[in-house]
Amino acid sequence: MKTRMNKTVAALVVAGIGFGTVGAAWGAESLQDVLKRRGLSQQDVLAAAKTYVPTGKRDEFVVFSSGGQSGQMIVYGIPS
Repeated sequence: MKTRMNKTVAALVVAGIGFGTVGAAWGAESLQDVLKRRGLSQQDVLAAAKTYVPTGKRDEFVVFSSGGQSGQMIVYGIPS
């Protein structure tokens, strides 16, 4: 039982290291690599950049939405 547990833990550690390595390699992609892999054009990237609001900035337009009789009030930003 203890041997089986040790093998399971070892397998999970190896899998975690493998996933971490793959994640780090994927995170090191350049913009051109992402464009090529996803089949995006410069116009696609420009459209995405126009709708993105950086962290800490405010959306230009917001929606106020009511939850009806539940009393909820939902406010969310709309990319312009």
